[in-house]
Amino acid sequence: MSRPVVIGAGPAGLAAAWALCAAGEKPLVLEAHDAPGGLAGSFDLDGFRADYGPHRLHRAASPEVRALYAAALGGALRERLRSGVVHLGARRLPYPLSLPGLVQGLGIAGALRHAGSAALARVRPPAGSHFGAEAARRLGRHAVRVLYGPAARKVWGLEPDALDEALGRARVQKGSPIAVLRAAVGKKAGRSFFYPERGAGDLAEGLAARIAAAGGEIRYGVRADGFVLEGERVAGVRAGGTVFETRAVIATNALPQLCAWTGRAEAAAPLQYRSLVLLHLTLGIDRASPHDVHYFVDAAIPANRMFEAKGFTGGSGPEGRTLVGFDIPCAEGDALWNAGEAELVARVQPALERAGIVHAPVHAPVLGVSVRRVRAAYPIYRKGFRAHRDAALDALAGVEGLHPAGRHALFVHDNVHHACAVGLAAGRAVAGRAGARAWRAAQAPFLSATIED
Repeated sequence: MSRPVVIGAGPAGLAAAWALCAAGEKPLVLEAHDAPGGLAGSFDLDGFRADYGPHRLHRAASPEVRALYAAALGGALRERLRSGVVHLGARRLPYPLSLPGLVQGLGIAGALRHAGSAALARVRPPAGSHFGAEAARRLGRHAVRVLYGPAARKVWGLEPDALDEALGRARVQKGSPIAVLRAAVGKKAGRSFFYPERGAGDLAEGLAARIAAAGGEIRYGVRADGFVLEGERVAGVRAGGTVFETRAVIATNALPQLCAWTGRAEAAAPLQYRSLVLLHLTLGIDRASPHDVHYFVDAAIPANRMFEAKGFTGGSGPEGRTLVGFDIPCAEGDALWNAGEAELVARVQPALERAGIVHAPVHAPVLGVSVRRVRAAYPIYRKGFRAHRDAALDALAGVEGLHPAGRHALFVHDNVHHACAVGLAAGRAVAGRAGARAWRAAQAPFLSATIED
């Protein structure tokens, strides 16, 4: 019997391959790029180990996912305290929240206005089944006006009332003013995370090494481009001119692509993804900021966040220079997507200044620039997306041997621990010979994750 094939060596795909190896299978993993990890990977740049994004390993991970981390990383996992800051125009709020920081950042009058708006929303909940209404029901209309509304326009390119209320449940972690207060006075457990010693990509690289040691195989630079179908069953995966025969596929690529490969393109036609430009700058200073991540809400700065490598590694890295990265949301083909290096660097200068690096070109010279573009970074939760997602997943459930898993294939917002959890579940399902419809039923818990930011 031919071995299972996993498409994609991101966290979900690698976790699935790991589960298959644990069950005695020898899976084949096909990865289009030259290294594992996907957007949760790392790369070498100017003497730094650079992460594509600030991927923390959150404490909310289940015991089985933490066991996966331990197996992949051994003792090379450290607990770090979070030290982010949210910029609301000229105001700065600590993230995670603290009571003194909220009062200092918002001022007493501002803090009272937010509190009053949140309390009013509990008495007179805003109506509507969209992101803006759900966020307002949780934290008040004022929070939507100054924080969640502008963030939605920047990150998703849509007005809050055009986005589904599910986005509010996934992204607005605090469901009430009481929850905000509890978080603001909480202890260290809610303010720390785990991080591999050498960067987020160490998790993927550790898993890849252990999969290979267990008899699995990962082929890099191999981009899957279709399935071989025998009736309503997947019999192989095509990659260029090669066909890899298989009894089952765990696919982590985009849901619309999977539907197209199975002749069901119309089922996923309304589903779209947000694109991302990843900009990394090497600066000629030892540290850019005492904070690990800066979040920018207003439209004057195209990046939604800036993160510093040394903020995650505890300060380790080359002396006399530092590496900062920017997530710049966009749509494929728009002005930001097409911008060159010089324009992108100029566009993020206000973010450097807002973060406290005054007159950055003079006091923090840019020594190196790296730009990467990601066509499909995040699913866009337009109003009514769940009906379209369900229709697409139901259509794929009619193809025996096909098991979609991960952010792109399930069209879901997730963290690394969510991706690992669904990958483990998919690997066990394939190892246990679960059918496509059984896997469709098992997806339910993974379709409504709450994001840990």
